[in-house]
Amino acid sequence: MNITGKSPTMPQKSVLPNGIRLVTEVLPHSHAVSLGLWLEVGSRDEAAAERGLTHFLEHMAFKGTARRRAYDIAREIDQLGGLGNAFTTRENTCFHIKVLAEQLPRALDLIIDLGLHPRCHGEDLERERTVILEEIAAQEDNPEELVQVHFARQFWRGCSLGHSILGEAEDIARFPREALVDYRRATHRPERLVVAAAGNLDHQQLLDLLGPAAAAFENGAPARERQSAAVHPGNYLYPRDLEQAHLCLGTRCVPAGDDRRFAASLLHVILGGNMSSRLFQVIREDLGLAYSIYSYLSFYQDTGLLEICAGVSPKNLAPLLAAVNKELRRFKTAPVTDRELSAAKEYLKSSIILNADDSEQRMLRLAKNEINFGHYIPLEDIIAGVERVTVEEILALARELMQADHWALAALGPVTGGGCALEF
Repeated sequence: MNITGKSPTMPQKSVLPNGIRLVTEVLPHSHAVSLGLWLEVGSRDEAAAERGLTHFLEHMAFKGTARRRAYDIAREIDQLGGLGNAFTTRENTCFHIKVLAEQLPRALDLIIDLGLHPRCHGEDLERERTVILEEIAAQEDNPEELVQVHFARQFWRGCSLGHSILGEAEDIARFPREALVDYRRATHRPERLVVAAAGNLDHQQLLDLLGPAAAAFENGAPARERQSAAVHPGNYLYPRDLEQAHLCLGTRCVPAGDDRRFAASLLHVILGGNMSSRLFQVIREDLGLAYSIYSYLSFYQDTGLLEICAGVSPKNLAPLLAAVNKELRRFKTAPVTDRELSAAKEYLKSSIILNADDSEQRMLRLAKNEINFGHYIPLEDIIAGVERVTVEEILALARELMQADHWALAALGPVTGGGCALEF
């Protein structure tokens, strides 16, 4: 496969005196720049009494800073093109925006203000508290999403990876302003901040703008260590009056920096990552047991997670699980075919290269490379990593992962103990 959309220049990296990292990639033919401020702080950095504070702080950034009111922020994002937002994950918080190249100085000023100077005023906090409680209530009404929350809560039980990113309603309802301020002081550190940008930009110009804006960001408190991941395999049933049973099955997988990440990605594609995957073809197309079934792969700093999700009529629950068990057993007892592996490689490489045409995807990749590896990994090296994976490597990883007593299953809906078993 020919690699198109190569970056005309190598990405650049600079480190400010306080530890903030700037990583950029120049795309001279683009009219836009995608900019992201990444804090290496997520829900797994929360103590038990702090569940939901990372996401709460992300929300509060848009309620006002020392220099901007909530309306000013919204108006400025609209004036810049309206493509600004933020998200919280288990390991990161990101404020991002995509603007025309000439608007980059203004966009950087806005993003830095949001990320580093949230005001967290009392009245704003009470309004946003209500918004987050509504978000949690909406999640409760979405069984496909809720079963994944239940799964994480049980599988990672006893460690912070199991925290719901949104937090628990009873905690959100009680947090005072001081809790947000104290948590921010404890976790937000300059050496854990990455500013990433891709598009029509000049690295030195962006560095000159960033330096004065971010130089005052310091944190002299001791760094907080992340809690090690701990897993709890087993079956977890959540009876509920629903039309379907919603399932989430999963096991621990390799971390983000593991050399086997390419094999894990291809295993996931073959298992349930697209419409030609084994699970989709067998369970939906051949057996007609479910409308929705797919696998999902998450990489974290020190661990990973391979999941299978499905929604199924109660009468089809036992046959669906039997079919899933059979496919997982087949994965660890027989090699995937050369044809399957070749097709998965083409799918994965095409996805990677198509994403490279988008400045926002390039910005995301820049940031994740820096956070996970500390340096940029060229697109050619990623493609080569995918190409190198062999049938034997897939089988070896499958035999390591496909152990029934290492898996957990969460089921939400009209479920009982009967028929909810992993026996592969």
